[in-house]
Amino acid sequence: MASAGTNGTNGVSGHAPLPAYKETPIDEIPQIHADLVKSFRTAIMWPLAKRKEQLAAMANMMKENADAWSRAIYADLGKPELQAQLFEIAISNQAVNAIHELEEWTAPIKPDVHERHSEWQPTVYKIPFGVVLIISPWNYPLTLTMQPLVAALAAGNCVVLKPSELAPNVSALMAELVPKYFDPRVVRLVNGGVKETTRLLELKWDRIFYTGNGTVGRIIAQAAAKHLTPVTLELGGKSPVVIDPEGLDFTLVAKRILHGKLANAGQTCVAPDYILCPEASQKPLMQAMTAAMSEFFEETGGKALNNRHYGRIVNKRHFKRIKNLVDKSKGEVVFGEKQTDPERYAMEPLVIKTTGDDDLMGEEIFGPVFPLITIKDVDDAINFIEDRDHPLSLYVFTKSEETKQKFVSRTRSGGIVFNDTMEQLAVGLPFGGIGESGMGYTVGRAGFESMMHLRASVDIPYEHEEAVSLRYPPYTQEKVDIARMIAQPHVPEVAL
Repeated sequence: MASAGTNGTNGVSGHAPLPAYKETPIDEIPQIHADLVKSFRTAIMWPLAKRKEQLAAMANMMKENADAWSRAIYADLGKPELQAQLFEIAISNQAVNAIHELEEWTAPIKPDVHERHSEWQPTVYKIPFGVVLIISPWNYPLTLTMQPLVAALAAGNCVVLKPSELAPNVSALMAELVPKYFDPRVVRLVNGGVKETTRLLELKWDRIFYTGNGTVGRIIAQAAAKHLTPVTLELGGKSPVVIDPEGLDFTLVAKRILHGKLANAGQTCVAPDYILCPEASQKPLMQAMTAAMSEFFEETGGKALNNRHYGRIVNKRHFKRIKNLVDKSKGEVVFGEKQTDPERYAMEPLVIKTTGDDDLMGEEIFGPVFPLITIKDVDDAINFIEDRDHPLSLYVFTKSEETKQKFVSRTRSGGIVFNDTMEQLAVGLPFGGIGESGMGYTVGRAGFESMMHLRASVDIPYEHEEAVSLRYPPYTQEKVDIARMIAQPHVPEVAL
């Protein structure tokens, strides 16, 4: 595959050529799986020192190869170096944080129990699932591979990584570096496409973590169900932006909305997908967005298309898909122009005023195009959102605390952000979808907890035999009376 050469305008310099992408031979996949099953059974990852060693290896792999990662990401996605550093390579911070938090995260739980059980040493151990399969996407090829890996390693699992073939430069670099930094008894990597993924899914895993779209998510879930394997599905969907205009500074609102849409050319699972805005506020919002574009892309006359601070669509297929959605739309362009660069798979950001039944509203756009939908008020927006699949993120711009509480209590989404877009990812909060946008969690402690099992334990002393003798036949009336007392507690009165 072609690598990124020198590109001084992007701040990405060309040094050693990036490695070539190679698929993993299919007949090697079962042995990779078997090797990790064997090593997990030796309790190789039970010691916290081993987990910290592997987490540090991940952080060092990011840090020591930052330039190569940046070049590979640019080669695959045209992503500016600042975005590569902050949104991808900075994933090393999560590994470092896990190292610091590991003792607390992994400490067995000593629950409060009834006094008659207190001497039974009730304990909840946090144990790893076993061998985990992580299937990651192309849009953030480094972050969305390494983020679940941090969680899996912190929880003590062994892991097979399957990065996306649609980000071949990053995946090839990963294949070269993973064996150099990680213990091969703990972390292995498989490159390839549908055939290789299909072979992986035929094997029995202890957990599968998939990031991508709902169509493939269903395939993953069906394959996992054959072995009753638990899954985490980080999907996506159409994340709305709601404008409650009273008192808003449209200059700031426009910048913050565009930040979420322009990052990685809109190819982010939590990118704002469409805008719900009252009619009277649409023109000032579009004017503010035009002014923001002039500020962001001053050197190219307010146009993003050929600007060094703006990326592109990943490949021809996705470029044509987005362009077809735009071409089929019956809506009116109210921001931007229908300009594209088919050679680079790049397109100018657009806002198209339309309705809820437009083709643009039929699927996640995953590109730099906004449908703009007219709403009457906040209640209208809530009903519009709740009539559709639950989004991964919900962005509400408002100064009203009452409005905020309405959205918290009356809508469902993976996450909710007030007065900005995408910044929830910077805070380290639990991240996960609901319904069509996914199941399960990642990031920080929530990610760790998704990769481990709570194993309850008690140790009943033999000298406590009298205390448990109630359970043995014959069931005398005296025993039944005692059982009634235990089974029928006093129920407190609850007032509404």
